[in-house]
Amino acid sequence: MTSPETGQERQYIAPEAAEEALARLAKIGGQVQGVSRMIREGRYCVDVLDQVTSAQKALDGVYRTVLRNYLEQCVSCAIRDGDPLVYDELMKVLYRHR
Repeated sequence: MTSPETGQERQYIAPEAAEEALARLAKIGGQVQGVSRMIREGRYCVDVLDQVTSAQKALDGVYRTVLRNYLEQCVSCAIRDGDPLVYDELMKVLYRHR
């Protein structure tokens, strides 16, 4: 599939990165269910907030895994292929997600 941003063939998440991200997401799913349970049970607000923060930090880990893959796979490939638009795409990605 061709990227509308760069016009180059898109790279996707490498199997190792996908495996790591999916494992993290499975754990996060459990954390989110735990937060829901805590709210239903009327648990203390600070305890709920602590668990929400934990889930957010875990999502940050998924973000870092996918971002690293993007840099190693997608950006590196586009640079090797001489795609000048990859720099614009990279800037949009970095500023969109900060």
